[in-house]
Amino acid sequence: METTQLVNENPFLSIREGRLYLEDVDLVEVAKTHGTPLFVVSENYLRQNIRAYKSAFEAHWPEGKVKVMPSVKANPNIAIRKIIDSEGAGCDVFGPGELECVLRAGVSGKNISVNGSIKNKEIIQKAIALGATIILDSPKELELCIEGAQKLGMRANILLRLKPWLGDTDEMSDFLPNCEIRRLTQTIKYGIPTTEVLAMAKSLKSCKEVNLLGVHIHMGRHSKKLSIWELLIESYVLLIKELSGILNGWTPQIVNFGGGFAASLDKETRVAQTDYATPTVEDYAKSLTSAFRNSMTNVNLSTKGILIEVEPGRATHNQTGLHLTTVKNIKHETTNINHKWAEVDTSEVFLGIQGVNPTPPFDYIVASKADEPNEMTCDIVGVTCNAEWLFENVTVPSLCEEDVIALLNTGSYIEPMAANFNALPRPGMALISGNQCNMIKRHETVDEVFSRQVVPKYLDKNS
Repeated sequence: METTQLVNENPFLSIREGRLYLEDVDLVEVAKTHGTPLFVVSENYLRQNIRAYKSAFEAHWPEGKVKVMPSVKANPNIAIRKIIDSEGAGCDVFGPGELECVLRAGVSGKNISVNGSIKNKEIIQKAIALGATIILDSPKELELCIEGAQKLGMRANILLRLKPWLGDTDEMSDFLPNCEIRRLTQTIKYGIPTTEVLAMAKSLKSCKEVNLLGVHIHMGRHSKKLSIWELLIESYVLLIKELSGILNGWTPQIVNFGGGFAASLDKETRVAQTDYATPTVEDYAKSLTSAFRNSMTNVNLSTKGILIEVEPGRATHNQTGLHLTTVKNIKHETTNINHKWAEVDTSEVFLGIQGVNPTPPFDYIVASKADEPNEMTCDIVGVTCNAEWLFENVTVPSLCEEDVIALLNTGSYIEPMAANFNALPRPGMALISGNQCNMIKRHETVDEVFSRQVVPKYLDKNS
């Protein structure tokens, strides 16, 4: 008789008859059928996360509409983007590659924001033609928008990406604990320097080629403290007020709060500081909308009808994904020391981690022995010629060859950064929905690893 036990605070993971399941699919069978290493995503968890952000912000923003705009960079996959689009969410894209991803997914231009630095005239003209929103990152991009609009006989829809000054805080960043957030938000490249954006506003007063729809910010995952987010919004509104004064009382139709929201478990390999309270989606929504509403009131600007956009990339994706790897060999030293290694077929270069990891970088479950006691201590090591200490000196059930291990919380920013060190082909990705499992990105082949390399004729002995 089947038994079910939920694990790891993830409502879509369970243990059934000793095996790990995601939704209603046995992950050991997924590994055998599709091969490892393999990234796996839960469709229903993804949908749940998008709906949670939309409903929470809508509940706290009766003045206008809300649009959830998960960043494509967190998981740039066509099938994933189709799911997000079917939930009525938009997308924040960086560069021509991500724009191509969402177009192949059938996303409408009205649901696309083209973001990022040094946008060229080709992507700006493409965005104008699509009716997408262009988030300006520099004065040069305004010039390109004007040029593109004139060429196409259309107007460009734009937001200005601002850099609010968090001058009243000396809080340190969770990303870089030795650096102040207020400095990083100014020195990290993205956004228009305030000196330049105020000058741009003057030229926008008479610009007929663009529709200045609103403004955009992105603090990123520097802090989970709601007080920092509130200060960000307050500083944001002060800049909006300055722009309004220059633009003869203009108020934005769209105000984008950016991303950087922590996933609920906040299991992050790329964030140094995570071990303090994580706000809920409801906390973020209430805090940010209240700070925005109060700040706008304080500077005598109306909030009526303003569309709020939020970009929960990591919060949308991180916990929806896991990574499957198979044990290929066990080594045991007893002569000089007593030490064991479990060698698996994945790598740190597929997982965005490097070097020795004194603490496990991911939560993990031995999917093939999910309810067995921990009786073995070993290092779990990856496949490249690096040291590959994925997990050092950890306790696990008694492992043997072909056991399957699931590394949890790998849904955001992990797979897109996979590399080809040692000329290894990169892993594929599977999508689980209920009791179905489908590949949505096939495993790379060795031929594809070398497909871009060219040998000059003078080096080719056969020529």
